[in-house]
Amino acid sequence: MTPRETPAYETTQYEAGWRLKPRPWPVGPRESYGKVDFDDSEGKSVLTLYIQRGPEEGYVLHVEHLAAPLRVDGTLLRLSPAPHLDRRAADFRRISAARTAAAKAEAKLDAAVSVARANGDSWEVIGAALGTSARTARERFGHH
Repeated sequence: MTPRETPAYETTQYEAGWRLKPRPWPVGPRESYGKVDFDDSEGKSVLTLYIQRGPEEGYVLHVEHLAAPLRVDGTLLRLSPAPHLDRRAADFRRISAARTAAAKAEAKLDAAVSVARANGDSWEVIGAALGTSARTARERFGHH
């Protein structure tokens, strides 16, 4: 290799394509604070990351603008952009309330079947109360 062909410096892991190069967002509006784009060796943004305090305890890692599959600890994750939700929307509230009511009703039904079994009721009786066969009732609730 001639001196002209010898690189003046050793290529970094970013330039060799082994790592994505972090590019912090310039300080701007409050919602952009702490966001970092990660660019590939061609300078194209692959994803944007930021972390914020979670709604309860802990923190939430946000991944946006994902342009390729992402592996975390050897596990392939296929992340899609989260849909924009208007949590004030009446339909959203109705669906959320119905889902909560269904979960509570399911828990109440599980408890009622458990009590009936503990009190000695047969699967035939429980199946009749559910409008199903004894076998279907046992298959659905027999694990409790």
